[in-house]
Amino acid sequence: MDNYRSYVTPVILATLVHLVMLILLAGYWFDFREQTKAQPRSIQARMIDLSSFQPDQAAAQQAAEQARADQQARADEQRRQAEAEQQRQEQQRQAEQQRQAEQQRQAEAQRQAEAQQAEQQRQAEQQRQAEQQRQAEQQRQAEQQRREQEAEAQRQRELTAQREAESRLRADQERQQREEAERRAQEQRQQEEQRRQEEQRRQEEQRRVEEQRRAEEQRRQEEQRRQEEQRRQEAERRAQEEARAAAQAAAQAAAEAVIGDIGSYIQALVSRNWNIPATARSGMSATVEIQLTPAGDIVDVRIVRSSGDMAFDRSVEQAVRRTERLPRVSEVDPMLFESV
Repeated sequence: MDNYRSYVTPVILATLVHLVMLILLAGYWFDFREQTKAQPRSIQARMIDLSSFQPDQAAAQQAAEQARADQQARADEQRRQAEAEQQRQEQQRQAEQQRQAEQQRQAEAQRQAEAQQAEQQRQAEQQRQAEQQRQAEQQRQAEQQRREQEAEAQRQRELTAQREAESRLRADQERQQREEAERRAQEQRQQEEQRRQEEQRRQEEQRRVEEQRRAEEQRRQEEQRRQEEQRRQEAERRAQEEARAAAQAAAQAAAEAVIGDIGSYIQALVSRNWNIPATARSGMSATVEIQLTPAGDIVDVRIVRSSGDMAFDRSVEQAVRRTERLPRVSEVDPMLFESV
């Protein structure tokens, strides 16, 4: 309702202004029409008595003709003046009509401009109210969402607390049940252990006498077997040591040959993936330790000797990590790979 009133009042005022302007223009136009009405033309005529000019009729006739000519000339002049006045009045009338039309056009343009401005104000007010409603709706929805989230969070907290309480209760019950079962099982084990120990003591006493007899014989046989086994193990140990020494020597030789070849191979792959930093200088070097799988996959990279430049060390480490895999490592014998 306030929005409707804000638009109705300017429209009524604009309409009243236009009506006043039209009334003033109409009054002026009617006054001008009254003032510009054509005045009636008057013709002056003079009666001439020709009887007094009897003696010279030719002269009288000539004078009459001259009078008629003069009268005709004056009539023509008056007619021309009347026509000129009428044309002037017609031009004034057309100019007045154009002026009034221009005023009406300007008044109409002003009315349309005011109406357009009023419409724009109305639309702006509608947009403002719509924006206020939208913002209010957003705030309401945000507040409702916040309350729902808080309610959900509270419900989750209560549910979690309830579950924790139930879990603690079940844990206490289960603990008590376990303790009771353990106590009963412990009592049963103690009774069984007591009976077993008594039976064992009786049987042990019987076996002790028999075992004492067999023990002496067994000790003699065991001593003989021990000596023989010791001699056999000593011979096997010497043979294994000799074989292991030979295998280690061969593996070491093969490892040294492979290490040289694989080292060049690794250096070539890493060099292709190395982005030389701007801080690199001639003579700088860094040593890295690479952990590989038997298949050649790079597991870890570690700088064991720094160049003294963190950017240089990081670029070397990143170059090794970008290499990701060294396919030729999978060609190395697993035993040789472990020794390397």
